[in-house]
This record gives sequence, C-alpha cells and structure tokens, in this order.
Amino acid sequence: MIAAAGHGASEPQRAPNNAFEASLISECVPARRPQRVRALTFDGKQLPASVAAGHEPGSRPRCRHGELRLLRFEALQLDGARTYVRRGGCALPCVVRQATVHVPARAFARPVSLLARSARNGNGAPVAGCDTPVRNAPRAVGGALRRMYYKTPAELRARRNAGRSGGAGARWSNYGDPGRTYRSRGGRRASYNYLLWNLPRTLHGLLPGGGIIRAVLREGQAISLCAADRLRLAAFDRAGVVNGDVEFAYARVQAGGSRAYAIHGWVLVGYRYLDRGFVSTVVG
Repeated sequence: MIAAAGHGASEPQRAPNNAFEASLISECVPARRPQRVRALTFDGKQLPASVAAGHEPGSRPRCRHGELRLLRFEALQLDGARTYVRRGGCALPCVVRQATVHVPARAFARPVSLLARSARNGNGAPVAGCDTPVRNAPRAVGGALRRMYYKTPAELRARRNAGRSGGAGARWSNYGDPGRTYRSRGGRRASYNYLLWNLPRTLHGLLPGGGIIRAVLREGQAISLCAADRLRLAAFDRAGVVNGDVEFAYARVQAGGSRAYAIHGWVLVGYRYLDRGFVSTVVG
C-alpha cells in the first residue's frame, strides 16, 4: 500500500516512478588512467571505493578492459566539475565487484553521449513542498535488510539473465546500505546510500528498467523529503514469502560547493522485517 506522506501536505502529490529501456541508458567509455579514477559522492567527497575498469556487469553493454560503464541520463556538476554516474554491480561470472559512484569527466578519453531529456520518462522531476529536513543514515541498516528481496524466485526465473545474479542482486539492501556489499580498498567499509531515478518495483509488481541510481549520498548527507506519497513496497525471503516491506520517500538533495543546485529522486527511509519494529534509515 501507499503510506500517506504527511509533512503538512493536505493533498499529497504522486511522484514519478516510470519504466526505462535499460539497454540504452549506459555506455562504455575508455578511461585515460583506469586505475586512477576517483570515486565521489554527490557532494564531491571522495569515497575509499575501488573504481576498477573492465569486467563490468551486464551484457548491455559489458565493457572491455580500460572502460567504465557510465549512465547517459545527465552530467552533474559537483563543485564546478563535470561528473557522471558509473553503474556498478556484479553479474556472474563475477570478476570485480563494482560500486556505483560518481566519477569525474576529466578521467575519460571522450564525453558520454547523453540521451535526450525525454529518455528519463518523467523520472527525477521536481515536486513542490520538499521542506522536511533529514540526514542520510545508512549505518542504521541492520543485517535483516540483506534477507529482504525485491524479486521472488519466480520473477528471477522469468528474466533471461536470472542465473547471472543468483538472486543476490535483488536484495533491498542494495538500495539501503550498498557499502556493506561493495567493500572499499583495503576492506574498509564506505557508508553511503542512493537517490534513485525510479524503483525496482511498483505496488503491483516489477518495474522494467527499475532501480536506476541518480546520485550517491554519503553518510550524513542532508536530504529534504517532499510532500508526495511514499511508496511502501513488499519484501520477500529466498522462497518468495513476504517477510516485510520497505518505505521510500521522494526527496530533493542539494550538491555542495560554490555552484550548488538540487536534484530529485527516491530514497529509502526505512523498513520493517517480519513483526519487528520500523527501522529508519534517515535521522531528523
């Protein structure tokens, strides 16, 4: 069900959560020095994450040695520097487990061929009333979220590439505390979360091309929740039995630096596992 947004809104808006043609939204681009690409968050801070080139996940496209897979929706300006979102993941056979991070445009031999704004299919559009301040708190996420999946076994089998992930890529924890999965250099844990263009599920089932990341939010990043309907989506165990739900809010996040601006998208604000209480992944 959809939970009422509250936050002073008399008639909550509906925020966009539309499908993408996932085969078109990313591109393999050669890096100038593949082992020296910086991993950044949306406010320009450097993560201790590894940004290795080659062995990229997915077959549409699967990048070659020296290339990184970059999203084509937009180029962000982080403190005046042009950046892209590098798509991460790990499809079997998994050689390098890649984190999704922001990477500087100057690290690449050529620009990304960005898609027209219409390719966003309405996702990421601003809404009014984003005036409830919170802060990102992925360290609050417990181990239960890794036992909560957004795909059932039947939904995994229905996908052509289901055997590649073995279901591991269908955990809700991938959108709550991905740093736990994608360890940084030296085994250190980098706590961060995501702002999403769209969600991998709707109230009625899977969303084609869903769960695409717009921005990487560091621990403590300021977030402004919007007066829009939240989405409370089902979670399943490995057998496909409902074992809880997750709650996403539509939000505005502002980049730091001398040329600050804001973007909008979905962010995980909490979850419920079995009959346990609500665990908030943001703090007021």
